[in-house]
Amino acid sequence: MDKVSICMPVYNGGAYFKKALESALAQDYENLEIVVVNDGSTDNGETESIALEYKSRVKYFRQENRGVAGALNTAIRIATGDYFAWLSHDDIHLPNKTSAQIRFLRELGKSDACLFSDYDLIGPSDELIYKAAKDARSLHLKPRTALLNGNINGCTLLIPMWMMRKYGPFDESLRYTQDYDFWNRIVQDHEFFHQPECLVHYRLHPGQDSQKPLAVTEGDALWQRMITGPSETERAQLFGSTRRYFEKMGEFLDNTPYKQAAAVAHAGADDMSRDVLASVIVPFYNEVPLAIRAAKSALDQRDATVELIPVNDGSTEDLTPLRELCNADSRVRLLHQANMGPAAARNAGLLVANGQYIAFLDGDDIFLPTKISRQVGLMQQHGALVSHTSYYISYPESRSGLGIWHSGTFGGCVYPAIIEVCPIAMPTVMLHRSVADEGFVFPTESRIGEDVLAWIDLATRYLVLGIDEPLSIVEWSSSSAALSAEKQTIGLSNLISVLSEHKLHSLQKLQIDGLRGALSRIAKSWAEAGRQFSHDVGDEKYLTDAAWGALGDFSLDANGRVQYFEGKVK
Repeated sequence: MDKVSICMPVYNGGAYFKKALESALAQDYENLEIVVVNDGSTDNGETESIALEYKSRVKYFRQENRGVAGALNTAIRIATGDYFAWLSHDDIHLPNKTSAQIRFLRELGKSDACLFSDYDLIGPSDELIYKAAKDARSLHLKPRTALLNGNINGCTLLIPMWMMRKYGPFDESLRYTQDYDFWNRIVQDHEFFHQPECLVHYRLHPGQDSQKPLAVTEGDALWQRMITGPSETERAQLFGSTRRYFEKMGEFLDNTPYKQAAAVAHAGADDMSRDVLASVIVPFYNEVPLAIRAAKSALDQRDATVELIPVNDGSTEDLTPLRELCNADSRVRLLHQANMGPAAARNAGLLVANGQYIAFLDGDDIFLPTKISRQVGLMQQHGALVSHTSYYISYPESRSGLGIWHSGTFGGCVYPAIIEVCPIAMPTVMLHRSVADEGFVFPTESRIGEDVLAWIDLATRYLVLGIDEPLSIVEWSSSSAALSAEKQTIGLSNLISVLSEHKLHSLQKLQIDGLRGALSRIAKSWAEAGRQFSHDVGDEKYLTDAAWGALGDFSLDANGRVQYFEGKVK
């Protein structure tokens, strides 16, 4: 049975101390020790007298006054338990506090877990003031918000003693915030788990240190350190974006005495609305003039800070014009690799991208001037880590003007529907860098359909923000996957093969059958046309018309001809 040490720092405890000590002695858990440290009390021996009443059941130690941090450091040095618990001299542990937490810890099955529970606020005469029950669902999904939202009461904690010694000692220069300073060190490496059960009565009374003016000054400095500490990725994991992180922290701190920390949070939110770096990755193979056109569309973004990462995928053409563009603009970093396909090229770009947000642009496509600023702004506003937009379509081989594909209406929890119907186009996608930091890469097994596989995998982990605004121009040609029957068959075949073998995706049999149905329809149409099912057969006109006819802004007339409007970029 694990041993628990209840550590009690006491300074002039009075009647509250006796009640607190008796609550520790009344625990229904057997393997327990109580360590009382008298921190230089000046109450004519009253604190010592109370402690000595129970000396056979209490480890008692007296020291010169060093504050709560110093008393806790002494208690931890003396303690012999496997777990640390804290009981202030004016609070109360309910009888099942220790046993309930040990039981919860065993059920959790994590040896490095720190536990905290709900608690009741009581007044000087033990009267109930408020039940401080926390949002269990929110704390389960985002454990770190417990500390950042001030949800952790130190007297509800159960922490492995090895962790107290590893991350200790308490900072004795801090008289009022030594606890949160300590927990903030632990939370960098370990999680605090919420136990949704009231196990402590926390007393409010006029004599508490937390009520003193100097506590506010010290707390203000602590909260400023805490809110600026997490990385870009950690902030996004908590609230979806750094801007939302600072907004939420500002809202929380507005309701506390820590007004300077609140101002720092609000200023951080304002800064993130302006100073955001976006990385744009552009893989290309030959077609240098088109790659330059794409690059310029990324560099000409309005109200946005951009770094451009063109990735040469083993081109055989003269790259001099592109090199000249790169040399003329410090925002551009040209990468080179052997010809391994666009997925490998994008992965190479991901490895060096510095932006808080990452966008992708194919060499033959174009960003509209407000693409980056608009998409980043909406992702920050909604706290989205993955987004895509609607887009314009250019088909210069066959038609003038621009069509629109309203793919941005597709969003939210899109798995598993995305398996059968994935309308996401590469130049419309933007990711928060935390997605890349968590290990996202494009699959490189195939050069056709690899993007769809990537979006499917992302949809299993993230909500997808769909933005029904066209912010890019996707250029079609007769060889584009949207129109090429050959590429469609290769892509569908590849998707079916990979998904059918995947541990999770293979369970989505209805959606995979939908892919098989689409492949069967192509095969049937080819058979009816008397054509071989071969990769080197030319594109069929009827397949081109069918693809255009499926768009929302196009229709077929009675003779099966595509009706088309002349669109302009707004």
